[in-house]
Amino acid sequence: MLKKKEVETWMNCPECNIRLKEHHLSDHMRRIHNKNIEDKKTEPSESSNKKIYKEKNTRSISKAIISLIIIIVVILAFSIYIIYFTNNNNNSNGQNNHKTNYYVSINGKGDYSSIQKAVDSASENDIIYVNNGTYFENIEINESISLIGKDKNTTIIEGNGSGIVINILADNVKISGFTIKNGGPSSADSSNAGIVIRSNNNTISDCNISSNENYGLYIFSSPETTNNLIKNNTFSYNKYGIYTSYAKSSNISSNTFTHNTDYGIYLSSRSDNNIISNNIITNTKNMYGLRIKTSSGNKVINNKIMNNENGGLYFCCGASKNIVYKNDFINNTDWNANHGNLNNTWDNGEVGNYWDDYNGTDANGDGIGDTPYVIYKVVGEDYSDKFPLMNPI
Repeated sequence: MLKKKEVETWMNCPECNIRLKEHHLSDHMRRIHNKNIEDKKTEPSESSNKKIYKEKNTRSISKAIISLIIIIVVILAFSIYIIYFTNNNNNSNGQNNHKTNYYVSINGKGDYSSIQKAVDSASENDIIYVNNGTYFENIEINESISLIGKDKNTTIIEGNGSGIVINILADNVKISGFTIKNGGPSSADSSNAGIVIRSNNNTISDCNISSNENYGLYIFSSPETTNNLIKNNTFSYNKYGIYTSYAKSSNISSNTFTHNTDYGIYLSSRSDNNIISNNIITNTKNMYGLRIKTSSGNKVINNKIMNNENGGLYFCCGASKNIVYKNDFINNTDWNANHGNLNNTWDNGEVGNYWDDYNGTDANGDGIGDTPYVIYKVVGEDYSDKFPLMNPI
């Protein structure tokens, strides 16, 4: 039998307590869980599990952050490459999207006192503003620029009776706000003019083009010049207001042609698919207000062709498949229109033109004559305006 002190010593022995607990636990695990005490010892504690999860979660977050940083760096690098490549490509193609403004003043207060010097300094897309005054110059333009005068009545480019006043060789040139006058007489190559266009996609607007000995405007290029816009100008006291050759798909609109010697407008030599609209063509002296020769697909719409001393509109020499409607033909001396036995159309199937010498009636009051206006008619051929208008447009 143990003595009291021995019992107390045994009960307080840490190792004995541990072994006692393990004995009871071992018995419990075998009976209830079918496990050995060693299995329990190898299982991680709850706090250990939490620590492992936390470590795994931290590693996952770190990997995600690193991946996101890599993606951002790749995107930035690719963007920088694209910008660099685009800029280099633009430079290699000679493109310049930057615009510089130059100012020309005859009194020396601008960047230049000469328009040509400003043009020579300009690059693509630059704009040259020209102050009032008379500039005695013959200008050649080889860049896609805009040339803008302050006032078309007081900003004057004077050719002094010699050569071409403005010679446009580049595409996408815009000229507005000038009086352009006194280009030279007809020459061996017939090119002297107030303005010559030998390129594409140009705009001439809000100018007075006058007193040029040959052409006010000459549009020509081989094999062709296309998509030029001529609008809101006045062509006066030139030999020809406008003369074209191989000029295609251009628009001549809202201009006034008056007191030109031979022609207001003359389309020649495969000048096809142009639009001539909303112009006033009047007081041409020697020949015709409008002549179309060896050209097709042109539309003549909403013009006033009147008071021309010889004739109004003349088709000749192979001009075909052109269409003419909604125009006023008034008081043209010899005749309003001369068809020339060619296949052109004088109405659009619904309306035709107003002819001041039409003597038909309008019984139903719809504004369209009941009988055609005959322009050219022989046996087997009848070229007429089938829907002549009773009143001017």
